[in-house]
Parts: sequence; C-alpha cells; structure tokens
Amino acid sequence: MIADTATVQLLVADEGNRRALASVVDRHFTAVTAEELREADLYIVDDASFPQYRDELDAHKRAQDPVFCPVVLVRRDRTAITVELPDPLTAEHPILVNELMDAPVGAEVLYHTLVNLLTQRSQTITLEEQNARLEQFAETLRHELRNPLNILAGHLGFARETGDSEYFDKCETAVHRMERMIDDALLLIQVERDRVEAESMDLRSLVEDCWDVVSVPGPRIGIETDRRISGDEYRLKQLFENLFRNAVEHAGDGVTVVVGDLPDGFYVEDDGDGIPEDRRDDVLVEGYSTEESGSGLGLAVVSAVAEAHGWHVSVAESDAGGARFEFTNVSFV
Repeated sequence: MIADTATVQLLVADEGNRRALASVVDRHFTAVTAEELREADLYIVDDASFPQYRDELDAHKRAQDPVFCPVVLVRRDRTAITVELPDPLTAEHPILVNELMDAPVGAEVLYHTLVNLLTQRSQTITLEEQNARLEQFAETLRHELRNPLNILAGHLGFARETGDSEYFDKCETAVHRMERMIDDALLLIQVERDRVEAESMDLRSLVEDCWDVVSVPGPRIGIETDRRISGDEYRLKQLFENLFRNAVEHAGDGVTVVVGDLPDGFYVEDDGDGIPEDRRDDVLVEGYSTEESGSGLGLAVVSAVAEAHGWHVSVAESDAGGARFEFTNVSFV
C-alpha cells in the first residue's frame, strides 16, 4: 500500500496545526522530521511557514518535474493569505500548491487527501520509468537492426553485380533476423505492458508443447518434473520457447536440454559450451547476442516474463559445462 512506504514532511509553524497533522502523518506514513526541506514524497505547509519555504518548494518541484511532487497548504482560520490554484492543463510549470485545506482538518479527510495525492505521484513515477524504458528499448532496437540492414544492403549489392543466388540466400537470412527482432520487440512490449493472467497448468505438458515448436532433428529434451505451475500460459510458452531456441542455436544439433525441479522453482540447462562467467550478467539484457542470427532480445524476453511473474532468474553453469537458467520464487499448485 502506498501509505506504508510514503514519506511526508511537515513544514508547519503553528504548533496546534502541527500536533493535529502529525497525529495523522505519524500513524499512517513515514514522517520526515526536519526544519529544513528534505527529500520526501509529499510536503505539508501552513500559511505561517509557506512564505519561508515557497521558493525552495518551487525549485524542488521544478527539479522533479514531470514526476508529481504534491504540496498541501493548510490555511488557518482568519488568515489573510490567498493562494490561487491554476488549471493544471494550462500551467507552464509545476503547480506549487496542489491542495488547499482550511484548519482544523479532520483526520479522515486529511488521510484520504494525502493518499490520493501520493497515488498520483506513484502513477507519474511509474509513467516516467516506462518512458525511460521505452527510450532505452528503442535505442537498443535501432542499434540491433543496423547490423542486419548493413548485411542486407551489402549482399544485395553483390547479388546485383554477380547474380549469384548465394547472396540472395544471405539477404533472406538477414531479413529473417530482422523479422525475429521485430517479433521479439513486440513481445517484450506486450509482456511489460499487460497484466499476468495466472492459471494452473502441468509443467511437463507445457515444456513438451514448447519443445515441439522450436525443436529440429538432433537436439534432445529431458523433462524431470511432474509439478503443476501457476502462471500465464501464453507468456510462459514464450519463456520456454526462447530458452530452447537459444540452446539449439548456440549449442548445435547435438545439444541436450533438461528441465528440472528446484526447491522453490525450476531450471533449464543444456550441455553446450555454456556462458562465460563474466558475461552471465549481460545475457538477460536487451541487445545481448553472440550469434549473427539472434535477435538480441530473446533472453530479455525470458527475463521480462520471469519478472512479470515475480520470479527471480539467475544464470549459472550446468554440470555438463553448458548454460543453466534457474528460476526461483515460483508459484506451484
């Protein structure tokens, strides 16, 4: 709940006001106790202290913009201070005072007012994080698409000059790689945007279905689990399909993939060449790929699906020296 973690600073000069307001803040929020302006999620001032803190609050709100930083002004009876609350849709700068309340303020009214303002702040923080993520994602995709586009352009030039079908085959490979990048990119956006629709399913059957989708003659699968798992079936299929595809592409036709149980989760491992220890933190990040045919997003999809389910994922070495992905904090039924 927002109230459990939110910080509120009381910058109130009137002692009677301070005691009444503090009784609510101390009970439901984390109070920031200091006379000078400190970092907090919400600020409460009164008409006696407002002139002292006005410029600091204004500068602080501008620095945090576009993240919403709410300020509540409590106005005492018979005070001469007047504050005009501008229209937020037309204001060029962050509004300094977001809520004007007349003392004495009822405890329940104050609590619900603060929760509403803090909810708005939480929403703007989430939005900014999503915007930053999208910017990073767009930059990664732009960078990753450049390589196959350059390959495509180069081979098209050779194809025109020579008419050799080999260059057309290489063009086709580059196009397929870009198609996979786009598919993985759309899936990654969907995973991060949509809510998990959890249901109970048989983990063995899920793994078998996913292996059938990506397997080719040669690679083998071992399934050492009989558990039922709780999760979003569509997303979990993407998780396993990307893991299996990654194993087949990196370890080759002779690879054996095993899915087995952990005390609070499961693992997926192979007997390929493995992932160097100094690269294991990188493989779940967007843009990581060691294969020319890879999208650079497949394992980022795996990480995003796990995170959406509240799971923890780590990369290790299998007993055979291959790659091992461990998923913990998994819900079983």
